[in-house]
Amino acid sequence: MADRNLEETKILLRQVWAFMLIALYGVGIFQARALALQAEAAQAVESILPNVAKVIFLGLLFVSFLIDIVEMREDKDKAYQFLFLSLIVGGLSATISALQYRALAQIFGT
Repeated sequence: MADRNLEETKILLRQVWAFMLIALYGVGIFQARALALQAEAAQAVESILPNVAKVIFLGLLFVSFLIDIVEMREDKDKAYQFLFLSLIVGGLSATISALQYRALAQIFGT
């Protein structure tokens, strides 16, 4: 029974981690769009989005730390793998999402 609960916890935490990572990339795409538009409304949104991205990034790190704690209960060699992955992927999210926005803007011609 404990193994089943542990597996369900790992699945739930990984789903939350993936959702937060998607949200972080979504905020990055909105930031890139706001910079590309340079409108007055975009400047108002521009001041909010970096703070939202910081909160989501810190939440992503917290969830990855929880995943690592659950993983370490099974195998001590898996320590801090998700935390390291979150630092790399989350840290590059603004750059990657800006490149994705530019590619989508060229494809759709906007």
